[in-house]
Formats: sequence, C-alpha cells, structure tokens
Amino acid sequence: MDLRSAQPVSPRPAMPQPAVDSDIAFIGGGFRTTTFLSSAPALLRHRVRVYERGTGVGPGGFARYGITTTSIGSRFLKHLDLSGPFAALAHSPAVMDVARAEQPVAMPRLAGALTTLGRTLQGALGAEGVRLDSTVVAVHADRAGHRVDVRLADGSTETSGHAVLATGRTERAHPELAPWRAKVLLSSTVIATAHRTEIKDRLLTANGRPVLVAGSSHSAMSALRILLDLRAEVRAEHPGAPLPEVQVVRRGPARLMHDSADLARRDQVPCRERPFDPARDICPSTGIVYRDSGLRHQSRALYCALWAGELPGAALVDASVLADASNRFDEAALVVQALGYHGQAPDLYLDGVLVRPGDSPDRLLADDDGALLVSGTAHPLMSVLRVEPTPLDRRDNTAYASDLYRRLAGRLDRLAAPVTEVGA
Repeated sequence: MDLRSAQPVSPRPAMPQPAVDSDIAFIGGGFRTTTFLSSAPALLRHRVRVYERGTGVGPGGFARYGITTTSIGSRFLKHLDLSGPFAALAHSPAVMDVARAEQPVAMPRLAGALTTLGRTLQGALGAEGVRLDSTVVAVHADRAGHRVDVRLADGSTETSGHAVLATGRTERAHPELAPWRAKVLLSSTVIATAHRTEIKDRLLTANGRPVLVAGSSHSAMSALRILLDLRAEVRAEHPGAPLPEVQVVRRGPARLMHDSADLARRDQVPCRERPFDPARDICPSTGIVYRDSGLRHQSRALYCALWAGELPGAALVDASVLADASNRFDEAALVVQALGYHGQAPDLYLDGVLVRPGDSPDRLLADDDGALLVSGTAHPLMSVLRVEPTPLDRRDNTAYASDLYRRLAGRLDRLAAPVTEVGA
C-alpha cells in the first residue's frame, strides 16, 4: 500500500459561488412553467423565480380564447404531481374536472384549472419567487461567470444560475400575405373573446364581400368556427343585411388523424386528405396516423363537413400557393391568417455575443433533456421548455418529449445550487 495515500489532506478551499438572485429562472409563467413545476415539487427546494409579463401565473394565453381544446382535457394536466404544496389540488373541482376529462374541454374551463394551479404555485414560490407584470427583453448567459443575467423592460437586471425559456408561441406576419397585410387578422385574434364585437362589425360592414381564412390547420378550423358563429349572430341582429361567405384557402389536402393505419386505409378519401406514408406518418408508439399533426375531434369534423360542402356560408378553395388565389384575396373584406405558430423568446446572448435576436426566424432547438442547443451543442446555462411546435421530423411520434418534464427536472435539480437542509 502507498502510505502517502493515507496521509491527511488539507481540504481545498471552496471556490466562491457567484451571488445570484435565484438558482433557476423561468422566463414565462404560463401553461408550460405552471404544469412543469407542478410536476416536480422537489425543484421548489431551490430558489426558483418566475418572470411573467401578465398579472398572474397559470393560464397564459389560454385565458383569452373562446374555443374548445384540440386535445382531451386530461392531457394538459397529465404530469401533475399531487404531493407537497400541490396535494390540496386533489380536492379542487376546477383542477380535477380537467385532469379527469376524457374529451376536449372548453378553453375557459382549462384556463380556470390552470388559474387555480397557478395560484397554488405562486403561494409555494412566495413573494420572492414571482415577478408579475415583468417582460424579459434579454437573457445573457455567461459560462465563465457561471450565471445568467435576466434583463427586464423596466431597465433592471436580475441574476440566476440557470434560465428556462418558457415563453410560448406566437403568430408572425406571413410573407405570402404581404400584399394584403392591411386587412389581415391573425387567427389568435379571431378566436380571442375580446375581439368578438370588432369582428362582428367587420362582418356586417363587409357588405357581402367574402372573408378568407388562409390555412387548414387546427387554428384555421377554430377561426372558421368562430366566424360562422359570429356570422349567425349578425344575421339574427341585422335581418336582411348581406353576409360574407367564409372561404378557407388550403394549400393542399389536410392531415386527418386516424386511430390506426388500417382505419386510415379504409377511411381516407382522395383529395380530401393527404395520403399517409406508413414509414413516416404512423406513430411507432401507438400506431395512430398523424398523431400530433392531424386534425382531430371538432376540427376534424368541421373540416370534413367543409370539404363535403355541408357548411352553409362556407366554402373550401384550393391554392398550392396563396398567390394562386390572389383575385379572391383582392376581393376579400377580411383575411384571417392561420398558417402556423413560431416560438417566441427574448434576445439571447451567449458569452457577450447576440446569438439569437427575439425576432429571429430560427427555431429554438433543444435536446431531449431540454437543454438549449447552440450549433448542435447543449448549453449548460439555458433550457427550452417546449417553446416551438413539434419538430417536423418528430411530428407524428407521440413519444416525442413525453418524458421531457422528468428529464428536465432531474437535470435542473443537479445543476441548481445545493440545498441547505433546515437545521444543518
């Protein structure tokens, strides 16, 4: 035996840790942050701080919409851990009503559950753990300093050991609609309850000129449903007034979700929907066709009725590129853009260099643990919590990100500063 190995060794002095305001900073306090933290109560042992631009944590944009969810209610709360500060939610009618729902639910119902969940989370985080009415404009990650600076719109800066981007998605002006930008509304505006009166007025003043919906996605079908409902209200309130036809412009046959490949082969209708490729479009976990991207539930039924010509006041128009229907867009009194969402984020600086401005067209990519990918490499100080839509190459695999919450929670727990136990 080498006796030198048994000699007492003077402890190496601990390296001073940078002073930070929090161990983990969540940029955004909506659906993702709320459901993630309520799935991992152990993370609340660390100093967690949530930055939310709104007036409360929980529902985020869901509180604005007057539609029905595209997924069954229980999927939204499937990760909920009813332990620790969230144990009492087992007795919350608002939360459990959604957590047990096996059908799509009205968006206000989901927002109510998330509001209750958010209030519980705020209570667990305490006054120092939440920054409301706080818009983050930039995040600076400094690997040498082992810290992240969170810069707010009011000019202040707070620091953290790690930042999690949970800033949600938004619609951006689509270049194909640039010639008609003056009369374009985003689908998120159309489905928001706050704009119903404004849109009814525009339907009335259209004087019979058509309203066009660009796209045939879930958001397009949601907008179509709202427009048809408001059109019926205008008819009842103004008998005899000319009403616009709602024309949905699709760039190709839609994807319709089928419960299996066998059902898809039996039920698919040529021209109505895009034929599926068994090697590409079948979820390997469930066998479902177009598991994530396919129209389902009410959107599916509405699209099929539209294609069959069974919706009074609505019609389907084909245009492989929107410019092919330029005459229709020229004539339209109103154009609704429903051409997809894009992840939103503040300006991101890595080691002093702006690597992604907030208006960048680049997607925020992350690895399977949620770590931000920079030129294909996981960054140690920043994570992304499902900001972007499902990547196209993973679109119909229901296993995609199914264990993200668990993996991200484990990584954040390891990265955060050690917890000092009471009485230690």
